[in-house]
Amino acid sequence: MNTRIHKIVTYIALILISALPFSVDVLADAEKKQSVTSSSNADKSSLALKRKVLNEKNQQIASEARDSVSGTQQALRDLEKNNPKAARAILQEVSKKLTTILAKNPDLELVSADIEADIFDFEGDANAIKKEIKQADDLLDTGKLQSARQILSGLGSEMRITTLSIPLSTFPVAIENAVALIDAGNTTEAASVLDEVLNTLVERTEIIPLPILRAEALLTEASKVEHKEDMSKEKSRAEVLKLADAAKEKLKVAELLGYGGKKDYKLLYTAVDEIKETMHSEKSAATWTKVKQILADLRNKIIQPKK
Repeated sequence: MNTRIHKIVTYIALILISALPFSVDVLADAEKKQSVTSSSNADKSSLALKRKVLNEKNQQIASEARDSVSGTQQALRDLEKNNPKAARAILQEVSKKLTTILAKNPDLELVSADIEADIFDFEGDANAIKKEIKQADDLLDTGKLQSARQILSGLGSEMRITTLSIPLSTFPVAIENAVALIDAGNTTEAASVLDEVLNTLVERTEIIPLPILRAEALLTEASKVEHKEDMSKEKSRAEVLKLADAAKEKLKVAELLGYGGKKDYKLLYTAVDEIKETMHSEKSAATWTKVKQILADLRNKIIQPKK
């Protein structure tokens, strides 16, 4: 990656992290080329990936935790409507649910209560990304920072998974305190306690690059194809190579978009190329294990939760 492209990739990373809303008039052709989609109009593969990840993440959500948050929110609304009796009844149920969570996981610091996912997907291939980068680079060189920013803000292909969690060291105590305040007739103070404790909920966002997930899916399929008993070695080899090449294209997209460093991908490209050499041999299993491990390491390196 040359210096000019490296400069752009660094700039992209800053934009993706900040994700600040901004609106500015830019060149008409730049607007036409920009193609970021939300979950409402993402392509089928993006939505399939979203469903898969959410299904996995939802298994981590405790129903008691989700009910505890919604119950606390409802209790606060009841207090604001001067209905302390209803608020107290709800908070007692919330306290029971939190006790259940603590009994199951006495050492747990955070328990996931809710999760949501948003998709931002650049629709172009590696060549399209290079063109966007060049145009943005040219704009930066001529001092048109905001026009370049409008282009760069579209250079992302990711799923943002946001998890809301309850801090178990403080949340249950606050609920008990709110009940005690209601019993003492201090409903205003009780409402204040609930409002404050809801603000202590921990929100963390994981950014998962979609091209890496797609490459992983292609390589998983390639691994299965190699071992299909109802397919000749020649046919399976052709199909595996096709899938491996497609996976490398997805990885190239991820690299250009700045998800990870050049060294990370060089190692991965080399491992994928080894598939061609070891296919249908005793070394095949070791190669696939190596590829999967390097992919997993790359994902773990990139996907860093952000508060």
